[in-house]
Amino acid sequence: MKVFVGIAAIASFVLPAVANAQVVVTGARQDRSSVNQYLGKDVSAIGLTRQADFFVKPLFVSSDSRDREARQAEVTAMLRATIAAAQQQGISLVAGQYTLEPVTADRLDKLTFGSGSRPDTTRVTIYARLPVGGEIKSADEANERIDPFVKSVVANGRSYIDTGRTSLAITDPDQYRLDVVKTVAREAKSYAAQFGSDYGVSIDGLDSDLYWKQASETEVFLYIEHSFSIKPK
Repeated sequence: MKVFVGIAAIASFVLPAVANAQVVVTGARQDRSSVNQYLGKDVSAIGLTRQADFFVKPLFVSSDSRDREARQAEVTAMLRATIAAAQQQGISLVAGQYTLEPVTADRLDKLTFGSGSRPDTTRVTIYARLPVGGEIKSADEANERIDPFVKSVVANGRSYIDTGRTSLAITDPDQYRLDVVKTVAREAKSYAAQFGSDYGVSIDGLDSDLYWKQASETEVFLYIEHSFSIKPK
C-alpha cells in the first residue's frame, strides 16, 4: 500500500478487528540507546517502543521414567503441584505456541506433551508470568520471585522442572498498529520538512503485518516493514 502522508491519511487509516491475544516476545535483548541499529538489519528503524505487559519465564516440566505412560502421569502430577503452588504464591501460569492461555487444573488436556532434550523424556512447556512494573521492574526481580517458587514444587517420581530465559509478553499487539503508523508518518514528514514546504513523502508497506521485538529488559519495539521516498508535492 502506498500512502502520501498528510493529516487526512492518518485520520482515515482503518484497523481490522483483532482478538485480544497475548503473545511471547522473541528476539535478542538489546537496548536501542546502546546500538546503532535497532534490532538487526531486517527490522525497520521507525516504530513504536513501549513497556511490555509481563515478564514470562519458561518452565519445562519433565519426567525421564522409562515407561511412557508413567512419564506422562508424573508430568501431569507435577503440573498439578505447580498450579497449586503458583496459586498460593501469586504467580500466574500460561502456555501456548503463539498466543498464551491460562494454565489451570481443568485445562491440562489442552497442553502439548512432547519430548525433552534427553531420550525417553516427556516434557511440557509452560510459562510463569508476572506483570512488568509495580513491584517487579526487572528480569532479575522477576527471577527472584519465580526461582524460589519453582524450587518449592514437590517432584513426583522422576519428574523435575528446568527453567529457561526470562523474556517478555505483550497483550494484543495489533491494538498498537495505528500508533505505529502515526509514528512512521510523523518521522517521515519530519524528514520531508528538511527539504522545504514543497516536498512531501510517499510511504509503501503500511498494510503489511505488524511485528514486534524485544528492545530492552522491559520494552518491546513494534514495527511495520515499510519504505518511504521524499518527492515534490
